[in-house]
Amino acid sequence: MTEKRNPLGPIGENVRVNVQRIREEQRLSLAELSRRLDAIGRKIPTLGLGRVESGERRVDADDLVALAEVLSVSPATLMLPPKDPGEPVKIAEKRSVPWATAWRWATGEAPLELRDDPDERSAQLWQWRLVNRPHKRLRPAATPDEFMISEFIEEDREGEKGEGPGR
Repeated sequence: MTEKRNPLGPIGENVRVNVQRIREEQRLSLAELSRRLDAIGRKIPTLGLGRVESGERRVDADDLVALAEVLSVSPATLMLPPKDPGEPVKIAEKRSVPWATAWRWATGEAPLELRDDPDERSAQLWQWRLVNRPHKRLRPAATPDEFMISEFIEEDREGEKGEGPGR
């Protein structure tokens, strides 16, 4: 058997496993999943979906988003393990991080690594969240420690209460 030129990496493997798991949990056939994808304009035939689940077909970014949409999950839900495996999670072939760290990174909550100095750490986290969570505004913090645990105000960019992502 010939080795694949571009085999699935760790995230591709997670996507493969999660698509199948979520599809089965929702009691969807491959044919029904294919119909749902076609309905939103991302045609992946039943055979192609079978190949995704067997690891023979890679999922590109457009496929990932469409699959997340029709399965009613976030793209991050397809990319990461749903439960803590008790060991670091591979996010690249030679890069592993704790499970919770991977989820915080994938959901825009925090970078993979934070600086050691508390003042630098606070500034780094502030900047990270400004860039990676543009739909939210940060609540001013009285101290760096308060910022570390503060959440975003539920406002849209214009400052009005809204029904933003994640609700």
